[in-house]
Amino acid sequence: MVCIWASALALCAAPKGLGHLGRFPKWGKIEVVLAGPDLRGRADPNPFAILVDAVFTSPTGNRYEVPAFYDGDGKGSLDGHVWKVRFAADETGEWTFGSTSEHAQLDGYSARFTVTSASRDAPGFWRWGRLERVGTPENGIRYLKFREGPYWLKAGCDDPENFLGRFSNYDTIAERKAAVDYLAARGVNSLYMMTNNIDGDHRDVWPWLGATPSEAKTNASDSARFDVAKLEEWRELFEYMQAHGVVPYLVLDDDDCWTGYDRPRYYREMVARFGYLPALLFNISEEHAENYTLEQALAYAQLLKDLDPFDHPVGIHDVNGNIAAQADAYVDASQVDFTSIQTGGQDPLVHNPIALEWIARCQARSKRVLMVGFDEGRPEEDRRGWWSAYLGGGVWEVHVRQADDRPHSAWEPAWTQLGGARAFMESLPFWEMEPANHLVESGTAFCLAKPGEAYALYLPVGGSVEVELLPGTYDCAWWKASNGSEGSFEARRTVKGGKQQFTAPAEGDWALRVVKKAD
Repeated sequence: MVCIWASALALCAAPKGLGHLGRFPKWGKIEVVLAGPDLRGRADPNPFAILVDAVFTSPTGNRYEVPAFYDGDGKGSLDGHVWKVRFAADETGEWTFGSTSEHAQLDGYSARFTVTSASRDAPGFWRWGRLERVGTPENGIRYLKFREGPYWLKAGCDDPENFLGRFSNYDTIAERKAAVDYLAARGVNSLYMMTNNIDGDHRDVWPWLGATPSEAKTNASDSARFDVAKLEEWRELFEYMQAHGVVPYLVLDDDDCWTGYDRPRYYREMVARFGYLPALLFNISEEHAENYTLEQALAYAQLLKDLDPFDHPVGIHDVNGNIAAQADAYVDASQVDFTSIQTGGQDPLVHNPIALEWIARCQARSKRVLMVGFDEGRPEEDRRGWWSAYLGGGVWEVHVRQADDRPHSAWEPAWTQLGGARAFMESLPFWEMEPANHLVESGTAFCLAKPGEAYALYLPVGGSVEVELLPGTYDCAWWKASNGSEGSFEARRTVKGGKQQFTAPAEGDWALRVVKKAD
């Protein structure tokens, strides 16, 4: 039996036969349910070892080979005869589907279905399509973009990294959804989550079958078995995040965690279960050098890319620019799409020159420009860090102090202020703007600009700056750096091009937006 599930609708074709399975919106979830042998999840033969692949062919002939997964009875129970494959179509029109497997019962299924335009009412990321790297050496774009939506400015939350674990504030699906609501309401649009921390920090997150780390290890190595009920909860959470504008940022290994698992099966399961999601980031390993050389981590990134037909962006944590040869190797590796930088100093403003150095390194090597992401910037909760990074062309993820079992409200006003910085940046064509500190003639400020069109400045100590503008007439407005996303611009005025002096409206750090007036 073959079934396609979309929302509450299920349409079935005759066993193994061709049939038209219905109409589904572009980018929406399409779940194909395959009936295989009736097996026990803990017994032999191991149903998780029966591999199935599906080929989806688009109206224009593009082919996507998508891994399927064993899902017990399809309702959370470990025993059953259900295999599933999840897909999201990126073209409208008539598609075909076919399965291949060494197991006769799961081989040779085929079907047809129609994909229609994405619904204008689709929530969150579902209406924009896949979040992708679009930069090339020629266009120099470093930000990710939704296929049919805007460029994405990451404003992420790093903690608690065991969000999927057993902390009492986050150990139910309801509590996790409430945390997503809290962060999303403040403008946070990414959440960093470990999917394996066995023998690492907290030791409470893994996808394999087992109530304890030792049991999970037994089920993760030679003949991997996965916890289908737990992974279904993860799916529910990740879909909820898509609808509420928060990207799941999946970190596949904690810093010094256990790595004796079957890596291809682990990666395959993550792609099979979650790859259909429109917005998803993968990170190979936090503080990768505690377990892997850079060469090994890059090889694992390539393995993941080879398994993922949707080509979700991939990075590796803690490859910093202090070792030039490593930085060059990272820039040259086509399988990574963003940096995941950890800093440890006491000067929050160092993030601006770090971002500039990575951008310049990519350009000097004639490679696409990486999205320059700071995932553990320090000092923690210091807004000067993210403002200096954004004005250097980078993106940010807030790392907090005492990242233990407390509600996110314990770390306010960090989330609110991060959302405010995002709101300021998104009021500008940030994806077209380049670092331009050289335009600051006097005073202390960082500058990001599309000269003659738009200028953004951040004054970490306030005061006055003098800036060189191209000829034209410009609208200028100040943004208080402590604003949240609901903040407003103030002290507006109009200026001409040339050298202009700007003075912050009050003490403290401020940001300034200067945009050319429409003709």
